[in-house]
Amino acid sequence: MRKSWNSSLDSWAKWGMRMVLARKFYYSGMLLLLVLMIVGELIWLPDPLRFGGGTYWIDAIDYAIYVLALVPVMWLVGGVRRLWAEKRGGVRVLLSLVVLVNLCSAILLVTIPKTITYSGGALALSWLLVLADLGVQERQRRRVPRRTLWTFGLSLVVLVLLFCPTNYLVTYPGLTLPMNRYAQAGGGEAHGEITGVLVFERPAFPIDWVYAKLFKDYSFEIENLGMSISEYNQEVRTEKEEANAAGSAIAFQKVGLGKGITSEGVRITAILKISQANEVLQPGDVIVSLGGKGIRTVEELSAQMKGVQPGQPVSVTVKRDGTSRELSVKTRPSSDDPNRASIGILIANQMNYDIPDTVQYHNYFLHEGGPSHGAMLALTLIDQLTPCGVTYGHHVAGTGTIEPDGSVGAVGGLEQKAYTISRTDADVFFVPESNEADARKGAPELNIVPVRTLDDILNWLKAHPQPGYEAACR
Repeated sequence: MRKSWNSSLDSWAKWGMRMVLARKFYYSGMLLLLVLMIVGELIWLPDPLRFGGGTYWIDAIDYAIYVLALVPVMWLVGGVRRLWAEKRGGVRVLLSLVVLVNLCSAILLVTIPKTITYSGGALALSWLLVLADLGVQERQRRRVPRRTLWTFGLSLVVLVLLFCPTNYLVTYPGLTLPMNRYAQAGGGEAHGEITGVLVFERPAFPIDWVYAKLFKDYSFEIENLGMSISEYNQEVRTEKEEANAAGSAIAFQKVGLGKGITSEGVRITAILKISQANEVLQPGDVIVSLGGKGIRTVEELSAQMKGVQPGQPVSVTVKRDGTSRELSVKTRPSSDDPNRASIGILIANQMNYDIPDTVQYHNYFLHEGGPSHGAMLALTLIDQLTPCGVTYGHHVAGTGTIEPDGSVGAVGGLEQKAYTISRTDADVFFVPESNEADARKGAPELNIVPVRTLDDILNWLKAHPQPGYEAACR
């Protein structure tokens, strides 16, 4: 009798130990997820770190995101331990779901870590199932699962603080981008070190005002995208692809290969919801004529629109799916100037890019889009395609769009970009001339050189070689 009683006690003790260990895995996974979410929002802080072989922090992030897979793995282990010990059929169904969903989450995060949209949904479902199991466990000890409810409520508060979007946009320091790693021209060879720079701009979360008190160069402005976040994200991805094509075509032209860039009309990239153009035009349409006059560039379209009164309809000819269409579009007062007519569209030149050789691009997880790397991309490819390169021994950093005529266009976030570069060992930071004041505000001690064109960058570097460069190049 005593032996049977001791055996029962041992069984209950083992069962209880498995329950305690399962809860430890569950809560440890939640704590790790919280830490990773905060780290993700402050991912820019370690940017000056460099690793063996000149690896940048942005390179390391591409591997570090796999750490996120540890969260569902910890929950999976907890679920397996619970499933092993649990005998009740209904609870075993819940635990089977915990194990299955966390297994899928871990697989998604390991196989496609750069597509957080899909894996994030699975991770959220995993969290809810883990909370449900914690509630079931607690109900065995008390009628009301107070600890689980507190955990759920506290988690919601944390999620609101960390990820609830406000009607503000926040811009804050970002990451440096190794341009020779980002883009590699066929037949080219890296010579000098050229660094691009990215900043973060997104809807502000409540926690961002706390970060702004702790760290430098957080700025806020009222959100006025004129489109949904998904449309905005698509827009910046398109801008990135166009900057890649433009920088490549101009670089090849500069070294005597290809014809560069020619414009064939004005492409509609997005249509504002408040515009009646939604009823007539479509993203992807290419405007080739307005008011009976041929249109090849954005500048020509803007000049032609100056003769149109707000509210007046205009006739446009667009190319859509390979065919031409004559359409009439009613204009509206511009949000910037009520006396100026606007169609209510976002546009870009429909360019023909002559790229005679291949250029391979590295897809960085945190470089989603935007055109501000265009000038540095062109410089990088020229450096790769030129014997001895064109940096003359300098560690070059810079930002700015690249236009079809080789001019360097203005970009946003210069205060934050300059601060980001000031944390590195860059010798010079090239910025668009119109952005010079903001750049100096962000990093007054940095060697900032304002430029108008890509030739300005090339000429400055040639005129200011590093000591000993010529001997090293021979």
